Parts: sequence; structure tokens; C-alpha cells
Amino acid sequence: MADSYAVHQGKEYEASGRPPGRMALYDGDVLVAEVPIGELDEWYTVRTWGTFLEHEFEVADERDGRYSLFMTAGDGKWAERVWAEPERHPEVQFQRMDRMTFAAVAPKHMVSNLREERVDNLGPWRKEQEERESRES
Repeated sequence: MADSYAVHQGKEYEASGRPPGRMALYDGDVLVAEVPIGELDEWYTVRTWGTFLEHEFEVADERDGRYSLFMTAGDGKWAERVWAEPERHPEVQFQRMDRMTFAAVAPKHMVSNLREERVDNLGPWRKEQEERESRES
């Protein structure tokens, strides 16, 4: 469940990118402001991870007592085996998105060790801007 947030003038908002270099700030579903990314105090993404069948997956969604899970790369050989035998886990909906991306919709009780990971977006954005400016000067 990756969610993007921004802090502007000390207040936290849900955030959505508005190119070029702008961020839309929301309070719930209400657009509060659209500001240049450089004016933000913080900008980060929160991603949720969990363990499913003893492997780590990103939790993309929670609905009706089930999690939507994604594994990109990881243990591809294990995933190929499990996804090839969906009858072993009839309560799970398996889908192979491409060669190295595997998705599953699984009952919540099959997913453990949920944890959130906060990823800074503003620091890398500022570094990229500085590098661009130094190349142009």
C-alpha cells in the first residue's frame, strides 16, 4: 500500500506529483494546494511489506479481508513453482504479470510480519536538481 505524503509549512498532506516539479497536496479527497516540490519540508512514500508463504511481498491493497500482494524479482524460481500449482492454495488468486512479477490476492490470515517502510523522495529529488543545475552551468 504505497502512499505518498508531503509536509508543507509544518503540516502533513497526502501528496500526488504534478509535473513539472509540482506537488498536489490533499486533505482526504480535497485538494488543498499545488506547490513547487522545492518548497516542501518533506516528501516521502510509505510502502507496506508482509510475509506470504515464507517470502516477502509488497502489500498493495487491503479489501474484503484480503491483501493484494506483489513480488518483483525476488525468488523467481520459487514463485514459478507456486504459481504453477494454484490448486495447492485454492483460497489464493495467483497471477503472473510478466517474467519476474508475481501477484496474489490472499486472505489476511495467510500474510504475517506486516511492516511499513518510509522512503525519502525529497532528498533524491533535490540531489537530482543540483546535478542538473551543475551540468547546465
